[in-house]
Amino acid sequence: MSWSRSWLVAALVSLASVPALADTDLVSLVKTREAQRQLAMIVVDLPVLDDLFAADATYVHSNGLFQTKAGMIAMLAKKELRYVNFDVKEAEYRAYGETVVCTGVQTISLTSSGKPFTSNSRYTVVYAVIDGKPRVVSYQSTLLPEIVKQETTQGE
Repeated sequence: MSWSRSWLVAALVSLASVPALADTDLVSLVKTREAQRQLAMIVVDLPVLDDLFAADATYVHSNGLFQTKAGMIAMLAKKELRYVNFDVKEAEYRAYGETVVCTGVQTISLTSSGKPFTSNSRYTVVYAVIDGKPRVVSYQSTLLPEIVKQETTQGE
């Protein structure tokens, strides 16, 4: 391989390993939107939630309850479920074009039908740019094994 060809290959390899500025900006914006989502769920800010979630968003709770955007927002509006605190212990954001996938571990304090509950879960939230803004298109959380084990033992 000639020197100029070697240089070109080395340059292309180095460029491929550097994240695009647009990806970095999008991830930063999604981190902000994710913090807004958590706060809006605590204070039940319906207009903010409406803006944050895509019209066809799906939301799967750690207990397996599947909801559409409308169903999730209606449940919060009726105060059937009240989020008290989100404690994100780890979060990783990965950009794929105009989509960002966030995965992490969280502890959520909430009340469900007036009863306090703490959920330790692993979660995935997917944001896609729709109408110029990153919006949640999918959310799913799964209880961590310790919690599942405790509930199984308590139920016996």
